[in-house]
Amino acid sequence: MTDETLQNALSDEGLSTLHKAVSLIWHDQSHGPGLGLTPYEVSKRMLSLRIGNPNRARLEKDLTASGLVLRYGTKFRLRAGKSPEVESWLRSHTDEPVVDLSVAYIPESVWGRTRGYIEKVAIQLCGCWEHNYLDAAAVMLRRLSETLIIEAYETLNRASEIIDDSGNYMMLSGLVDKCCGANGITLGREAKTALKEIKKVGDRSAHNRRVNAIKQDLESVRSGARVAVEELIYIADLRRSK
Repeated sequence: MTDETLQNALSDEGLSTLHKAVSLIWHDQSHGPGLGLTPYEVSKRMLSLRIGNPNRARLEKDLTASGLVLRYGTKFRLRAGKSPEVESWLRSHTDEPVVDLSVAYIPESVWGRTRGYIEKVAIQLCGCWEHNYLDAAAVMLRRLSETLIIEAYETLNRASEIIDDSGNYMMLSGLVDKCCGANGITLGREAKTALKEIKKVGDRSAHNRRVNAIKQDLESVRSGARVAVEELIYIADLRRSK
């Protein structure tokens, strides 16, 4: 969940100050180092998102009594097992997917701050992985790889090399053959191997009506997929400055 999506969800008047505060603590844990937030940090964050200006002493008291968070020194962290409850609040106040990126298939640090349509595919991939929709996750990984290869060729002004006879971009099979071939782009060996495996797993999930993906199919290519995605994002120069 991006900051913009979170702001939209928490701007809803149907959420109490406590719900908003706990949602911010959840967001910190699912998107960052997860060390917890102090009441001051929570209230400061609420101000920056323009979703409230709580009294810090009252907020601290409400957080302590809520049963949703645990206190560690001056900071509060979400209790184990409470993520689904927070996610359910947020889903009811936004049309966008609510995904716990602390268990992301590919870390947000790899694909975040690129382009909106790339981030949306990555979030769908991570959401499918989180909820064990494994065929869907394989297809989303396939789509993400396909998109990033095209972006890389466009950035290198070599898009004509991946156009088929009909004037359309090649399907993933042709794209992988091109970028991993002798005259391809400067991908490392691990990334090239991963792209070939991503194609195989993704094609099976998309087209084989008798076989469903299992966790190991995606787990076996996970490390290589992260490398391939990161290298393609670098080649395509997609990273936005903060």
